[in-house]
Order: sequence, then structure tokens, then C-alpha cells
Amino acid sequence: MEYAILFLLLTFVSGVSLLIVIPIAQKLADFSMPPWPETLWKLALVAAGVNAIGLALDPVNVFLSWIVGAVAFWTIMVKWFDVDLFGAMVIVVVSWVARIILGQILVGIVEAAF
Repeated sequence: MEYAILFLLLTFVSGVSLLIVIPIAQKLADFSMPPWPETLWKLALVAAGVNAIGLALDPVNVFLSWIVGAVAFWTIMVKWFDVDLFGAMVIVVVSWVARIILGQILVGIVEAAF
């Protein structure tokens, strides 16, 4: 139950943070994204998949889950969205810093509640 709640919360945070980070990264790295409907469902799948990987590896090692999640996120962004290397790096760095901070805050809140 705890992992299901964490998965849903972290996926929501990831999705929202990506919606905020993508326009900022587009300005910094000068790349284009697909039309918004296609971008939204792809970002939802990216957020859910990367969070599933992160939660699966979190009991093993927190830092391993962050590293594997970042690599999976970067790979998906490069392959699915045809973002160049620099654009993907900008998105990964900015979004993962924001998501790690927000995710740890949410994990602390959920663990305190249970």
C-alpha cells in the first residue's frame, strides 16, 4: 500500500515537474517537442516508467535508484522525443534535481503518516 501511494504521488510530481521543466529546457537548449497531446501522453508514460524503476530499486540503494532512473529518463527522452544530447542533459539535470527534492519531501510525509 505504501509503495502504491508513493508511486502515484511521485508520478504526479514527476509529470507536473516535467510540464514545468520542458518549456524552460526548450528555451535553454533550443529544441522542439511534438504537439502537446502527443507530448502529454509520452511524458505521462515516462514519469510512470521511471518512477517504477526508481521505486523498484529504492530498497536496494537510494543512489542506485536515482542513477538508473536518470539514465532511463535520459535514454527515453533522446529516443522518444528526438531531443539532442545537450537538450536531454538539460532536461535531466533540471528535472531530476527538482524531482529528487520534491520526492524526498513527499516520501518523508508519507513515511511519517504511516
